[in-house]
Amino acid sequence: MIHLIVTFEASGEKLVAFRQILQQVKADLPQAPGCKAVRIFNSTSNERVFTLVETWESEDAHRAHIERVVQSGAWEHIRGHLVSDPLSSYLREV
Repeated sequence: MIHLIVTFEASGEKLVAFRQILQQVKADLPQAPGCKAVRIFNSTSNERVFTLVETWESEDAHRAHIERVVQSGAWEHIRGHLVSDPLSSYLREV
C-alpha cells in the first residue's frame, strides 16, 4: 500500500464549487481501480486549503487514475478552481 497526500488551495470565488467537487471525489474515488480509501481535511486556519489523504495499492495505480482524469478533461475543470497546482507526496507508513 502507498499513501498519497495532496494539498489544494481553492480560489476564494470558487470555494463553494470546489467543496462540491471534493464531496464528489469523496464518493467516487474509492471506486477507482486500485484506490482503497480517501479522507479529506480542511485547514482550520485557512478555509481555502484542503488536504486529501488517499490510500492506493501502488503508485502505478494512482498514476493510471490521474492519466484517466487528465484525458477525460476533468483535471482542467478542477484546476480552474485552484490558486496554484496542488502539492503532493507518495508515502509509506512506518
